[in-house]
Amino acid sequence: MRLSTILNFCILVFFTLLFVNDFFPHTTIAEILSKKIILLILMALVIIQIASDKDRYKKLSKKAYVGLTVYTVGLWIVLTLLGGESQIGLSFNSPIFYIIVLLLTLDLLRIFRQSKKEQSGEKEKQ
Repeated sequence: MRLSTILNFCILVFFTLLFVNDFFPHTTIAEILSKKIILLILMALVIIQIASDKDRYKKLSKKAYVGLTVYTVGLWIVLTLLGGESQIGLSFNSPIFYIIVLLLTLDLLRIFRQSKKEQSGEKEKQ
């Protein structure tokens, strides 16, 4: 496996741990790994990822962006349904939740339309 793939996987795992820590602050995992430690690890992983790919910067693919967005919102919903309560105020009762979901939906629609235009442009060239 490539280093960037391993780093991306680790970033996703620690991002998930950060969310779980926020929604369930009194679990064993939260006691072992505090939010500050997880954030420091995440920052270190992101810096290593950027440094290792500095010559071949890759824009996040549309599928990866959509997947990451759906994963984040899905994780938010699942952790809330499991009875967790966000310490920073992320909840279904918060208007911020609906604003973020609306903005993400609009952004995903923009990406979908943009990819459709690119596909139709490629077909016209052929």
